[in-house]
Amino acid sequence: MTGPSALLRLLLLLALSSEAPWGVRGSSRCKQTISRVARPHSVAITEFGAVGDGLTLNTKAFQNAIFYLNSFADKGGAQLFVPAGRWLTGSFILISHLTLRLDKDAIILGSMNSDDWPIIDPLPSYGRGRELPGRRHRSLVYGRNLTDVVITGDNGTIDGQGSVWWNWFQNKTLNYTRPHLVELINSTEVLISNLTFLNSPFWNIHPVYCRFVFSRKLRMFFLSFKFFCYKFKTLQKLSSMKLVES
Repeated sequence: MTGPSALLRLLLLLALSSEAPWGVRGSSRCKQTISRVARPHSVAITEFGAVGDGLTLNTKAFQNAIFYLNSFADKGGAQLFVPAGRWLTGSFILISHLTLRLDKDAIILGSMNSDDWPIIDPLPSYGRGRELPGRRHRSLVYGRNLTDVVITGDNGTIDGQGSVWWNWFQNKTLNYTRPHLVELINSTEVLISNLTFLNSPFWNIHPVYCRFVFSRKLRMFFLSFKFFCYKFKTLQKLSSMKLVES
């Protein structure tokens, strides 16, 4: 890339402006944010056969929609809109010049079947899975080598339904390292905004080897309370043992 793209220039302008919500002197008066950059092409996930009943697996619908939208990457990009509903899916891969937008009543639900989260190589900087030797599960929303990506909504929700993963972790029955909700690798010009993240199998958002990643107005809730209670009880037992020994 010989020079900054239009999106990057806008990001830098907002970051330096006193009116920018993420600027040094941020202000809520700023009405134009990068999450409102219009894409010239937009489709809804329902146009690709998705069913928002919380039961139908929609991985193919997400994959097919994004494959279709890739044809607009050199035409200003495109938007994939997720309307109100409960949209069960396995892991899917984003593309450059894409906005993934959720309605305020939309919930993307991660499948509770580990087969719907493909196995990928570990990160080079780790050399192994974070929790186990070898490979790892791919995140629910995944991207690699991307430019100009927006993941946003009117406080829509991405729910990993991660309890099963925490149980496997606690019971030491994992075969591979757990997945994140969102992972972006070697990517640039990314905005994640106006969303709620729930019940991640591992971490909520994991940008790695990325540049110009912006986040704003995010809410995150964790499902690891049971795990931490388990760890706390373990520490209590260890502490008691030490007291007895002393």
